This record gives sequence, C-alpha cells and structure tokens, in this order.
Amino acid sequence: GDFRRAADAYGRAQQRARALDDADALAVAAVNRAVCLLMDGGAQEARAAVDEALADARVSNARRAELLVAGARAETALDQADEALARVESALKLEPEATLKAQALLARGAAWLEKKDTAAATQALFEGMPAKEWERLPASLRAEQAELRAAIAAADKKPAEALAFQDAAAALWKKAGRLPEMARALAEAGRQAKVSDDLGKACDRFYRSARSLWAQSLQPEAVKILEEGVACAEKLKDDAVGKRMADLF
Repeated sequence: GDFRRAADAYGRAQQRARALDDADALAVAAVNRAVCLLMDGGAQEARAAVDEALADARVSNARRAELLVAGARAETALDQADEALARVESALKLEPEATLKAQALLARGAAWLEKKDTAAATQALFEGMPAKEWERLPASLRAEQAELRAAIAAADKKPAEALAFQDAAAALWKKAGRLPEMARALAEAGRQAKVSDDLGKACDRFYRSARSLWAQSLQPEAVKILEEGVACAEKLKDDAVGKRMADLF
C-alpha cells in the first residue's frame, strides 16, 4: 500500500540522482527508500539500494552514517545480526549527530535481540547515550526505543513490563503525530496484557487500537485487531465489553 508507493517514489528520486551523478542525493533517496521497503517486507531491496549508494566514495560522512544505519536494519531483517552490528559500529565511528546516533543504537539493540542476547540489547541502547540524553530526542525516536524495550521484556518473558513499555510507546507515537504507529502499539500492549492474564486491560487496548485504526480509514487492519478483542472479551465473559467490541463492526 502506502509504503510500496512511497518506495516507488523514492526509486524515481534514485533515478534522478543517478542522472545527475549526485552521490549525496542518491544516498538520501536510498535511505528513504530503504525505510519504506523495510516497512513493506523488502529487506533485500533495501540492502541493495543502500549498498549501491555506499559504493560511491564521494558520499559525505553524514550521509554514509545514515546509509550504514539503514543497512544495519536491513541486515537484521534478513537474520544477519553480525553484519548488522558491523555496520552499526562503522556508523558510530563517523561520530553522527544525536538523532542519528540514537538510530544507530536502536539498530544495534535490535541486532542483539535478534541474537537472543537481551542483556546486550538493553546495554546497547544506553552505551554512549544516557537516559537523560534520550529524553531530549524527538518523541518518535523515544517511541522506537520504548517498543524495542518492550520486545526485550517480552523475550525475557516479562509481559507486564512489556505492556508498560508498549503503553509508553503509544503515548509517544501520539505526541509525534504518528497515529497508525500509536494504534499498533496499543494492539501490541493488548497482546502483552493478554499474556499477563490481564484480560480487562487487553480488551481495552484492543478496542482503542481498532477504533483508532478504523477512524484513520485503515479498516482491514482494524478488523483483524477487533477480532482479537472480541476473542478476549469472550474469554473475559463481560457482556458490556463484548457489546462495545461488536458495536465497532
């Protein structure tokens, strides 16, 4: 859908940059296209776009760091965590500015989580960037950090902790104006609440998520989450909650 269309648009920007023989413009287009492709499940295409731009020695250090971080995310998506970590370290050696450094740390944490080392994943987020520095970053980056910490907690079989992080992520996505991401974080919070056997909170999060997505004209996604909510309400045996779920259909 939208991510594929955006990727195609950035693909045209790549073509324009090739025509202009503009290394940094190609790097910008490659990073943006890679982000969209990763959201659409196109990790191999994303890595190829990044590697083409990286091969040009004229690319500035700032753009090279962006490419390396995008490449690290692609490597992790392709189950190549060691390659992802190598790219992150190369990016950090270029001393990127704070927001890009945070992105690099998120990529490093995700790679360690892929390697099933949750302690290293947590350490990766704060090594070189204390909590107070994270607090000064844009809400969208803090939301990503909260979601990664939720994933780490879930991997450690701490669903209540994962629920708290997902709730925090939803609030931060809302602050950033990223409403689809907010709704998806609420849905994941519902899943973690369900694992915690807190069916009341699970139903609440599923309902809020589905209602938000429906209002955003993302009905197919809303219906899937609402189905999770209906199943949860049936298990809760609360007629009022079940009716509220059904009213959304």
